[in-house]
Amino acid sequence: MSQVVERIVSSCAAAGLDLNATSSVGSYNAVVDRPFHLPGADDSLTIVVGNTRAIWPHIGEFVRAQPSPPPDPVDTYVESVIRSATSGCTELIDVRYAHESPPRRIAIQRLAHVAGLAWLSPSHLCIHPTFGPWIALRAAIVLDMPAPPARQPLAAPCDCASACAPLLAEALAAAERVDSASVRSSWRRWLAMRDACPVGRRHRYDDDQIEYHYIGTTPSDWTS
Repeated sequence: MSQVVERIVSSCAAAGLDLNATSSVGSYNAVVDRPFHLPGADDSLTIVVGNTRAIWPHIGEFVRAQPSPPPDPVDTYVESVIRSATSGCTELIDVRYAHESPPRRIAIQRLAHVAGLAWLSPSHLCIHPTFGPWIALRAAIVLDMPAPPARQPLAAPCDCASACAPLLAEALAAAERVDSASVRSSWRRWLAMRDACPVGRRHRYDDDQIEYHYIGTTPSDWTS
């Protein structure tokens, strides 16, 4: 790993963005439609950045330090961490965040799969070999430097057909459409699908983190 990449990932990890993997821009662009392409040459390096539940205490500290809570504390925090981690990096081409809208949206689950960070399952969950589905994908950092050799794709770490797939079918059957409002109204069904994964159960998010992500409930200790 180059010193540039090491500095970026170490800075991110210290702030709770503790998952990362690298790929080439070309390897990712080859498997997604053009509107989702990353900028840069095919051999440019991209770092996909994510987190486990390790990020949660950092976000609480961040929110309590603000004069008033930002509209989206998690996204605001992630942007501030990556902006700091990449500050002064002359090799930086672009940063694309998972929460961005078109035309800057990326298929970050596909990038994580290509980079070998997590396996993209038929149930549309990204499954990390250690942390299971209890991860979040946050950003792609594109650098003007050669990417390392491609990794071997991750093998499926679990059997979706006997675990989450039946619960996904139930959640879809109960929803008129799949959007944020529908997920909030039947969030326990979607959570049950995630809970059904046998991988990474001991790394399950705490209840306040789960409720924030599924229904937007603000943890009480963010304002204490």
